[in-house]
Amino acid sequence: MPIKGVKLCGARCRTKSGAPCLQPGMKNGRCRKHGGSFYKKEIHGRYTLMAKAERKQEHALLREMKALSKEIEKSANENQART
Repeated sequence: MPIKGVKLCGARCRTKSGAPCLQPGMKNGRCRKHGGSFYKKEIHGRYTLMAKAERKQEHALLREMKALSKEIEKSANENQART
């Protein structure tokens, strides 16, 4: 039974009738079954903002390290060619 004044989920159910879901929606407009929950994504997991920022920093650090190692190899090869 729908709750008065609350926006309903509206996702199509996989029943024979294909009627829309009548559960109350969350912030994203879907119910907990069809749209997931917000709070879980914010406190843990791979897709939190903090985890994304950490991965971005790690990738930037790896790029810098690779560039530095190429420069070192290049200078080492030049020094070997000179001697």
